[in-house]
Formats: sequence, C-alpha cells, structure tokens
Amino acid sequence: MPATQLSTDFHKTMKLDNVNTSLQEEIKLECGVDIELCMECGKCSGGCSNAHIFDFTPRKVVQLVKIGDEETLLKMDALSTCVSCHLCVDRCPSQIDIPRIIDYLREKAHKQGIEPTRKNVQLFNKLMLDYVQKNGRVAETHLMVRFNFKTGQYFKDAEMGRKMFFKGKLKPFPSKVKRIEQVRLLFRDVPARREG
Repeated sequence: MPATQLSTDFHKTMKLDNVNTSLQEEIKLECGVDIELCMECGKCSGGCSNAHIFDFTPRKVVQLVKIGDEETLLKMDALSTCVSCHLCVDRCPSQIDIPRIIDYLREKAHKQGIEPTRKNVQLFNKLMLDYVQKNGRVAETHLMVRFNFKTGQYFKDAEMGRKMFFKGKLKPFPSKVKRIEQVRLLFRDVPARREG
C-alpha cells in the first residue's frame, strides 16, 4: 500500500455533527453516567492501575463512547483487564464512573455472545461468584487453587503461595459472613433493572 494511501486511511477527519450519539444516550440511561461532563484532562488514565496493559485507557473508552464506536468497545481487551478499582473515578474532577460503563459493556458483550479477549476470564468469574454465593465472600486461596487446577496450571502459584502462607498472608480456611441468606438473595433470578 502506498504511503499516501496509508496516511489518508489512518488520519480520517471526523465531523462531530455526523457522530451517532445513541451509545452515549444509552450509557446515560442505563448506567446513569453522563460522559458529556468529561473535560478530557486524562487524570482517569493517569490514575489507572492497569493502564499499562489496557488496549484502550479509561480516557480512550470515554472517547469511543462519545463517537459511538460500539463494535470496538465490545471487543476491547480492557473489558477483561479492568478490575473496577475506581481509581479513575477518584481522580476524575467530574466523577465519571468509567468502571460502571465497563461493567455495562461487559454485560452487553456477553449477551451478544462476544468472547472475552483473555482466555479463562469467564471461568475465573464463575468460580469467584460461586464462592461469594456459598460463603458470602471470596476465599482467595481456594479460588486460585481451584482455578489453577481447572486450567491445568497445577503449580503456577505454588512458590508464591508458600511464601505468602508463611508470612501469614493466606488463610487456609475461608470464613463466612454472618447473614449469608442476604447475600444469596443477590443470586436469585430477578428481572433486570436499571441502576439509578
């Protein structure tokens, strides 16, 4: 491909009057997040604990929502790597809840049958939620052992686990919450409802 053709394709001019805002309106309605408040300061990406492994930083996610690029958003690796630590929200002067947007996009991708970019992410989520439903909280040691066995990585974290155990950082027996029935109510099949 000639350099001039490559340059033209890469630097397409976008007319903001022609941008489809339906995704932006959907995010506002379903998540209660108004990304029009974004000042493009970049503090969300600067504070992100996983920005170094994201394909699209929090700021870029907001920009993609603004231009309505749903296809890119639903297939991005950030859906698998965002840990919802909320550092982006804490740093944002407008308090834009990017983790809520990411969660919503994860749900939407799952409903459309779009596979996560990271292998075994759905298995990890299922195992984690099983522990929460059973005990009311996550038992990290048991979760990692079970995950490693199910993925065939039998000794993956063995050395680190041994060190953490002898430093008192791992509990061999998971604890339960006192009112487990209240936690289990969260796992009932109930009609979907919007957060607000």
